[in-house]
Amino acid sequence: MARLGRRGVLLGKPAIADDRPVRSVALIARSCLALHGVACMSCRDACLAGAIRFSLARGGAVPRVETDACTGCAACVPVCPASAIAIASPSTRGSPGA
Repeated sequence: MARLGRRGVLLGKPAIADDRPVRSVALIARSCLALHGVACMSCRDACLAGAIRFSLARGGAVPRVETDACTGCAACVPVCPASAIAIASPSTRGSPGA
């Protein structure tokens, strides 16, 4: 069992590094139609893992990727009409482009 330091106890994070392999996940860019008020959920419908979820927001729904559930299969990429989804490896993750 991992020992928790003071910070780990307060924040609930283990003091040692996680040994799980880091995998590629989907990233949604600002060009996503749903982010511009268009009712589009093509990526959610194509995601067999259920990793792409939509939250209600003013003006429509906002997509988000549950990174723990995303398998990196890229089934969501070809169905996006705005080409707003990309699969990013751990070294290229960051804020998605426009």
